[in-house]
Amino acid sequence: MWEDSNYCWVVLCKNHWFHMRQNLFSSHRIPLGETDGVLSLPALDTRFTVRCDECGKDYIYRPSDVRRYNQELPESFIAHPLFRLEQERRRGQRSPQDVRLVVRGESAEKVAFQEKAIATSVNAYGALMFLTAKVEIGQTLSLKNPRTQDQIQVRVVRFGLHRRGRAQVGVEFTQPSPEFWSAKARIARE
Repeated sequence: MWEDSNYCWVVLCKNHWFHMRQNLFSSHRIPLGETDGVLSLPALDTRFTVRCDECGKDYIYRPSDVRRYNQELPESFIAHPLFRLEQERRRGQRSPQDVRLVVRGESAEKVAFQEKAIATSVNAYGALMFLTAKVEIGQTLSLKNPRTQDQIQVRVVRFGLHRRGRAQVGVEFTQPSPEFWSAKARIARE
């Protein structure tokens, strides 16, 4: 399935009296951090405190109070420390460089595709790139680095925002491969 949503982890504010004056028919959702349709909840072993972004009150929540919800996050959104996706879930330091790639695979409509793409953030474990082809989380793609002619298999692990008809796609290598991104590494191996 093509992931075209803005999922985030939320809790419902416990200050019902304040929020019912705003909206009688729904509770106020406090966003905690970004996610997607399949990532599991971060490991939470104890209760934690959350301050409501609207009423300003602090309440204690259990891990079982956290829900996945599809909603837009405001530009000024800052993730709760326990839900900071980028730092806690990334295994290696990302390098913000543009690397041209050729991506091959099968689209969500089961049609083979080959597309030129640019990876905008790379590390030894994977990359973040933009694709026009519709792909699914968990599927395998093949990346080719035209500078080095190296090829590698990757797995789609997340989707992000769309920009100019392309979706942000996070991919993960089956094994750490820092040399895939560098022409210098290929020269050193020869």
